[in-house]
Amino acid sequence: MRTSGLKKRKKKASSMPSVLQERVEKILELPVGTLSNASRIELIGNKRAVVDGCQGIVEYSDELIRLQTESGMVRFTGSQLSISNLTEDSAIIEGNILVLEYLS
Repeated sequence: MRTSGLKKRKKKASSMPSVLQERVEKILELPVGTLSNASRIELIGNKRAVVDGCQGIVEYSDELIRLQTESGMVRFTGSQLSISNLTEDSAIIEGNILVLEYLS
């Protein structure tokens, strides 16, 4: 089968304009940014972080973990850091988290 010379365009995660997203979030009483393609980081104390929107590991040691996300780079600094769970689009960081930095 022959393929055409046309390339498929990758669709964005959300094709809704931001104003419409904000309205829908408000009407449905969702947290701000729920419908955007921004990454989401949930901290549980300083011992665990859940990163949704993770696209890969950039750097990994027991004192530093850097992750690439949809909206930028995230850097965790601390001690005894590890990635306890890694899926296609999320990661769970565990250990003694001292610093969380977002680098756009």
